[in-house]
Amino acid sequence: MLGQAGRLVIQIAGVAVLARLLLPSDFGLFGKTVALTGFVTVIQTGGLSLATIQRRQIAHEQISMLFWLNAALGLVAAGGIAALSPAMAWFYKDPRVLWLGLALAGAVAISALTVQHDALMQRQMRFTAIAGISVATLIVGFAAAILSAWRGAGYWALVIQQYVSSLTLLVLLLLLCRWLPSFPRRGAGAGPMVKIGAHQTGFNLLTFANRNLDNVLIGRFVSDAALGFYVLAYRLLLLPIQQINGPISAVVIPALSRLQDDPRRYARFYYRAIGAIVFVGMPIVCFLLVDARPLIVLVFGSKWLPAVPIFQALSVAAFVGTFNVAWGWVYSSLGRTDRQLRWSLIATPVTLVSFILGLPWGAFGVAASFSASRLLLTLPSLMYCVHGTPIRIQALLLTLLRPATAAVTAGAALWAVQSSVSHWPALWIGVDFLLYGTAYLATWAIIPDGREQLRQFFILIDELRH
Repeated sequence: MLGQAGRLVIQIAGVAVLARLLLPSDFGLFGKTVALTGFVTVIQTGGLSLATIQRRQIAHEQISMLFWLNAALGLVAAGGIAALSPAMAWFYKDPRVLWLGLALAGAVAISALTVQHDALMQRQMRFTAIAGISVATLIVGFAAAILSAWRGAGYWALVIQQYVSSLTLLVLLLLLCRWLPSFPRRGAGAGPMVKIGAHQTGFNLLTFANRNLDNVLIGRFVSDAALGFYVLAYRLLLLPIQQINGPISAVVIPALSRLQDDPRRYARFYYRAIGAIVFVGMPIVCFLLVDARPLIVLVFGSKWLPAVPIFQALSVAAFVGTFNVAWGWVYSSLGRTDRQLRWSLIATPVTLVSFILGLPWGAFGVAASFSASRLLLTLPSLMYCVHGTPIRIQALLLTLLRPATAAVTAGAALWAVQSSVSHWPALWIGVDFLLYGTAYLATWAIIPDGREQLRQFFILIDELRH
């Protein structure tokens, strides 16, 4: 958690500096390129990191086989990006995309070499080392990007960041993981793990489409500047949620995997873990929604003010995103990535249609329609996920209801205070945060069983820490 807090500060600071050195169109150009190249890069992992983490027992020969598979997939992905770059440039009607695509291919091949080392460290629950590697990688990557942007590299600074970050991550993982693969050989028993990985890859491809077709459409049919506003709003809004969900998921998935043969303990741990992430995540999203304008001015500068309505429209999707790991934990820990893939085949078309429906209203319309699709899919996706598992939908919804009520109530209270005072200082963000935090905790104190839930939250944090 401390490592993720450090990551959050570094990323906000790094993006804030880059936002002042680069133009919105620079972020838009890079964003629309990555939105297409990413479809290919998803295959570089092959879902094989999950196979390493989830398996009860695993041998050195099996991990080695997966490592070489990842290396081969990385080369395939890099070649695919290079081959598709001319088509991407034609689609966007922008020759710069050709050279960006070719440049990004090398970073993909490097990243593929880190997959199994990172998975091994997660399996071993070496989270202190993982946090240190993550923070160091971010610092070095942002430093390279900022220096390049300051020297006038423009959007190429973002490409340089990708290369420097990938190389730094690879070197640190090799030094700290202290595992080297042996040569691959047949009969290692990696077949079932590859099957799990294949299902996971299918799901990852559909998830990537969910999260990136909006960038493709805005970049192609609106403008690079509009996409720049959209990308930065999306990034700032979801960044805190990712920093919460990431480390807790890294602990919870291996823990649930070990409890999969004990349904009662599995369900108890699951409810408490979900309760922990929404206890922190939901109030963050509501606070960001209410204070969107001063926060964007403070972090990015006044030239990014057009991102404010987009930011607010995305907040509903972000609110749901605070617990979108709920179904991933179940599928991954129980080895049911096949069900995860089947649900994605239903959910992805709904999301893609929502992007198209919102496109006539520009980036704001896409953001609003995306949030609407998240609301539409939430309950069906949860019900499908928990069917046939130790998790009960009523208990899960109750776990989500309490923090949702407290977060929305506190947000309404802060908005009412701001509206009732004439000329409320726009940059009193610290005061706003204190008012919001007080209202949030006060609501917990009066809702049914709220105090007991708070006690369980702190107990869980102590258990995860040990």
